[in-house]
Amino acid sequence: MLVVGICGVARSGKDLFCEMILDKLAKQGISGTQFALANALKADCEEFLKEKCGLDVWTSVTDDKSLFRDFLVWYGDLKRKQTNGRYWVEQMNELFKTESSQVALVSDVRYDTYPHDELSWVQFEHEGLIVHLRRWLSPNVSMINLHSMEDRIYIEAPNEHERINDPKLRSGAHLRIDWPTVDDPRESNETNEIVKGVVNEIIELVNK
Repeated sequence: MLVVGICGVARSGKDLFCEMILDKLAKQGISGTQFALANALKADCEEFLKEKCGLDVWTSVTDDKSLFRDFLVWYGDLKRKQTNGRYWVEQMNELFKTESSQVALVSDVRYDTYPHDELSWVQFEHEGLIVHLRRWLSPNVSMINLHSMEDRIYIEAPNEHERINDPKLRSGAHLRIDWPTVDDPRESNETNEIVKGVVNEIIELVNK
């Protein structure tokens, strides 16, 4: 099974990017599954947040998620510190043992802090592919939480963890992708061509 790690700051479109990749892979007869390291984190915290706070860790409501986001970051970081970055990837390794797809897309590779962290976990332990995604917006979009680079305005890292790790992840990525903000990436020729290029790289690796 080929492991593909997707990197990028929050709101860069990683989940949608994965969905588009899986759709195009399926059309080429390649089976794939999307995974998220954060799912194990949410599962660990689900009971506590429900019983003690009356909150649903799986909610899609932005205002509700903002109430416990810092808690998840704190707990996730604590477990990483206790295991030199291995706690969540080891849980994913166990999950991979039950997976039969040809491609595993891990949609939230976020860290390169420890010697055997998430980046090296994909690259060396699984001999996988790292794809870093940046999303840019037009110059007339609000400048709040944005960063100008190369005459483009990019989504900026929302917290210190991402500000520290994201440049290292981009530097270590096999593929560095910039894609635009459009009404519907699924219907955009530009974004579809970008995804097609990544899919071709994945198929080449699967067929090695």
